[in-house]
Amino acid sequence: MKIESRIPEPKWQLFVEPEDQQVAALSKKLSDFNIAKARADQGFGLAIFANDLQEQLVGGIYGWLWGSCLEIDYLWVHENLQGMGYGQKLVTELEQEARARGCRTATLETYSFQAPAFYESLGYECFGVINGYGTGYQKHFFRKELKEEMNAVKRPRP
Repeated sequence: MKIESRIPEPKWQLFVEPEDQQVAALSKKLSDFNIAKARADQGFGLAIFANDLQEQLVGGIYGWLWGSCLEIDYLWVHENLQGMGYGQKLVTELEQEARARGCRTATLETYSFQAPAFYESLGYECFGVINGYGTGYQKHFFRKELKEEMNAVKRPRP
C-alpha cells in the first residue's frame, strides 16, 4: 500500500495591502528555509543612528551582516543635513564595523532619484541597473570590496 504524502492543492488568494502578520508569516517560512539550507541564522543587524538634541532621528544606517558580506538596507539623512558629510560618515563607520567583524564585501540597492553618484564617490561599483523601475526611474545595484585596514580592531560577532 502506497501512502500519499502530497499536500492538497492550495487555495490561491490575492491580497492588496496584506496584513503585517501575513507578511511576517511568509518571511518566517523563508527565514526557516534559509537557516536550514545556508546557516543564515548566523547573520545579524548592525545600525548607527544620529539624533538631534531633542532626541529626534536626523540620520541613520542599517545593514545585515552574514558570512563575509554586509548588505546595506537603509541609509537616511535629514534633508537639512544632506551635503554636510553625514551620509559619508554613516556609511564609512558601518563599513568599518562590518570589516572589524570579518566582512569583506558590501552590497546595496538604490534608485536613480536617490544617490547612485554618492555611492560611486565612496568606491561602490554599479554591477546592474533595471530601467523602468517606476515611471522614468532605474534601480541600481552596487558592491564594494572592504579592504583590510592596518591596525584594525577585530570585534566579535553576536
